[in-house]
Amino acid sequence: MTDNNKLRLEWIGLRFRTRRNELYYSLRDVSNLTGISTGTLNGIEKGRDLTMTNFLLLCHSLEIQPKDFFQDDITFNPPYSLSPDVQERISINKKLDQLVYHSDFFHQPKRVAEVLHKLEIDKTYSNKFSVYLSAYCEEGTLAYEQQGNYKEYRKSDPTLKSPENG
Repeated sequence: MTDNNKLRLEWIGLRFRTRRNELYYSLRDVSNLTGISTGTLNGIEKGRDLTMTNFLLLCHSLEIQPKDFFQDDITFNPPYSLSPDVQERISINKKLDQLVYHSDFFHQPKRVAEVLHKLEIDKTYSNKFSVYLSAYCEEGTLAYEQQGNYKEYRKSDPTLKSPENG
């Protein structure tokens, strides 16, 4: 757990303890209201053991709006990074989606080699791109025609919208 998350959980626990005390509730009282053991409640108040279910139970039982805990923006920095291979795959998929959904590139039939050239990607990715393009065919965005020992891909329906646009 990052230091920021630890501090945030400690702050949330302190906020729950403060509210519990304002209501003159003991840990046993809150346990009876929520079904959460007093040991777990004690841990939550110290910044440990907080699950989303317990968070919502405590908010409801102590009459605290969940949004009150998150008035300030949280800076999102994952504790780990993706490997370079995964980052490259994501980058390639974004470029290919752009080409398929948001350009007229596939209005004319294209071979895998032409797609690779357009995206400035090495020809060693040819087999991967055949698989990628086949996935677009399976969803109905692209269609292909067999031309000897290679396929030509084209838009199957020019009025088809990208998945995020429904």
